[in-house]
Amino acid sequence: MKSGGLTAAVLEAREALRTVQDKRAQDPVGSVVVSGTLAEQLVRELGAGAEPGAVVVREPPSIAGAEVVVRVIAGDPSDADDALVRAADAVGTPVVFVQLWPQANWRSLFVLSPFVVECRAGEGFPVRDIARTIARSVGHPEALAARVPLLDDPVESSVIATAIARAALLGAVGTRRSAPARPLITLAQLRMVSSLRAAEGSEGQKELPPAAVAGATLAASFVLRAAARVAARSLPAPLVNAAVAAGGTWALAELMRRLQARE
Repeated sequence: MKSGGLTAAVLEAREALRTVQDKRAQDPVGSVVVSGTLAEQLVRELGAGAEPGAVVVREPPSIAGAEVVVRVIAGDPSDADDALVRAADAVGTPVVFVQLWPQANWRSLFVLSPFVVECRAGEGFPVRDIARTIARSVGHPEALAARVPLLDDPVESSVIATAIARAALLGAVGTRRSAPARPLITLAQLRMVSSLRAAEGSEGQKELPPAAVAGATLAASFVLRAAARVAARSLPAPLVNAAVAAGGTWALAELMRRLQARE
């Protein structure tokens, strides 16, 4: 290998290791603060298996130390709800509304927040829908999922879907550009892996050292590139590169999920 190629390989390996380093430590998060009607019941369901203090009831609602505020109401939003949203917006804290037994003549909560979950009469809290909405609303969903296990599935699904789409796009576009797409695709995959490890929490990271994860991902990227080159001899290159990049990213995500499930 030429010295230039060796230097590039060393730099890529270093960047890969840095990317996959524990993201969780870089993203400190607050609590899920719940208030309103039946708040205690929702905290019990949403906080199942969560770290102490990760999901709490706070009356009256407060944004201090909150990563997200979940406000449960039955009826039209009050002036206090308006004030809560304004105060939360001022510091960048999202507010998720859970509306119990919604009626057609009630004021729409979407006027106050884009994060609204409806709870129909007799159905109980749609906890998984609430978890998905929380994961969509916060700035550091992986770190919050590490504290609140119920957020794991929605966070992981979102991370994987985003990574697959990005890898496919890079694979297709890279075919038409002079710069190689493989390092960019690998970087997207490493960021996905880092996010999945962060969502799993510190316990899930013990058996997956960052160096091993980074090395395996880099090695796989070269194997996938070789496979794409072979397939491109008989199929359109953009299609092949997009499919291989997306498929490789999906396979890597499934491998990570299975390894973490064994712990």
